[in-house]
Amino acid sequence: MDPNLSKNAHNRKILLRLFGELGEELLAQILENGQSLELETGTFLFHQGDTDNSLYIVISGRFRALAKQDDGTLHALGDIGEGEPIGEFALFMAEPRSASVVAIRKSIVLKIKEAQYLDIVSKHPAFSSKLTRFVVNRLRRNALQQHLETSAKNIAVINLQSANDISAYTEAVKKEFESLNVRIQILDHDSHANLETQEMYDTLEEHPGLNFLVCSDADLAWSRQCIIYADLVVLATDFYGASEIQEIERHLDLYSQNILNKKIYLLLLHPEKAKFPENTRKWFVDRKIDLHIHYRKNHGPDIRRFARILANKAIGLVLGGGGAKGFAHMGVIKALGEEGVDIDFLGGTSAGALYGLTCAYCDFDREKIDFYSRDSANSKLTTNDFTIPLISFMSGKKMSNYLIKMMGETYLEDFWVGSYCVSTNYSNATSRVHDRGLAWKQIEASIAIPGIYPPVVIDNQLHVDGGVVDNLPIETMYNYPVRHIIAISLTQLKSRPVDFDETPSAAAMLWDKITGKKKFRLPGITSILVNSLTLNSRQKQEMTKSGVAIYLEMELKGIGMMDDSRWKEIVQKGHDQMKAILESLPKEERFWQPLEKKSLE
Repeated sequence: MDPNLSKNAHNRKILLRLFGELGEELLAQILENGQSLELETGTFLFHQGDTDNSLYIVISGRFRALAKQDDGTLHALGDIGEGEPIGEFALFMAEPRSASVVAIRKSIVLKIKEAQYLDIVSKHPAFSSKLTRFVVNRLRRNALQQHLETSAKNIAVINLQSANDISAYTEAVKKEFESLNVRIQILDHDSHANLETQEMYDTLEEHPGLNFLVCSDADLAWSRQCIIYADLVVLATDFYGASEIQEIERHLDLYSQNILNKKIYLLLLHPEKAKFPENTRKWFVDRKIDLHIHYRKNHGPDIRRFARILANKAIGLVLGGGGAKGFAHMGVIKALGEEGVDIDFLGGTSAGALYGLTCAYCDFDREKIDFYSRDSANSKLTTNDFTIPLISFMSGKKMSNYLIKMMGETYLEDFWVGSYCVSTNYSNATSRVHDRGLAWKQIEASIAIPGIYPPVVIDNQLHVDGGVVDNLPIETMYNYPVRHIIAISLTQLKSRPVDFDETPSAAAMLWDKITGKKKFRLPGITSILVNSLTLNSRQKQEMTKSGVAIYLEMELKGIGMMDDSRWKEIVQKGHDQMKAILESLPKEERFWQPLEKKSLE
């Protein structure tokens, strides 16, 4: 086939994917007017402050947007991949470039100057609305998903113990990609090292799916080429192997501070039926790792999780705070498991941290979840724990002792599933995300309701309940490579008016309870305190909930913040409401179910 015809077809495909249905005449005009530019790795497309206002469309490759800080250093804003526009704001606003954009691997863009754009719009006005629609969607995405980037296409793989055969792990992942309908191409030293540069580039770009570039410590020149072409680097290692920096890591200079650095995922390989990980943190020494993934041999959930992460199809579960209502989260997780929804990442605040991370610690084993639901309720963690009320009503000892008894010296990074919780750093009035460190300590910080529990000291800073600033940490989940987010709120956002004109006296309320008239329906002191502290967080929740795949606001009317005696009922409510939501979704919206098989040829 004529290479020019093939490239033209590819360009047409990119434009159709970006703008949707376009007429033949419009497509031809865009392709004829646009100037094709090739940029080598490290070449800047434009710099911050430039006045040129051309529009660029990424035909192939990958770019990084950079903004200059007050101290003169460059800060990475995010990556831009195939099929995305660059510079549309300068085109619309006629303002200097707000950021610099650099090619982080060999790339091709289609450049459309302002005059050409205006000419196209004069003949095809619909083109302007299509571009505007994309810009609006990108703005919406950036507001809610600030760290969401175009998924990687070229993935460099480095086996840190090259003498170890990891084919059993890789073959299982290849089969999972097939079930996800994702095409993969594997390029290694033996099969592709002798290709010319352009031939290698064309081989990668013309493949419609993922390219895996297998590095070799026996040929560092080939491995360097793999890193140059890669969007993402995956380090695969035996979890029980030597954790020191290996020679190939040094030779490839993977961890130097550079604006062209690729993201690095650490794949920790475990034997079949492995015991719970310990001391995962040793693998982070002297390495700059963006994400670590535990993978047990022949373990279905781990195989599927790794494949979904690389295929940009991962699922994140975000759980909100709400005291004893958090038992509902355990029911939610059980319902998700029954419906075949795997959880790839989990995050929570306050009760969401306590109950959600307990489930993650249990690796979502339903029997263990049932045990801890019952055992924590029977332990009456919120009763008989009062102290001299100088900084809090409760000492928090019963809760912390229970967490220590359950999780011991386990660190968050040891969890099989990537997990985080959120607290409020009282010392500097900011939100703090905990994804590493002693699990019980981080959870204790996330649930330290001001006035109820004492602040928790971490790194010489005081921490209180995360719900003060973010009671449903959806935004934090976008730091992870997720496509679909399920968010569970325990606090209702709707207005709840009362049917009396003045707040009744304590005597009137006591008499109301004695007579059983239930004339005055007011929340208890704990609920008023907690809900007042989280009012600002609720506004944030209202803004962010529209960006998730499934948002469930639990109906738990009549259940108090400390009402753990009703734990069975609460768990069941969580289970039933989640089940109802999942079953009500149309088939095409059930993102967790495999697509109908299509030919991968």
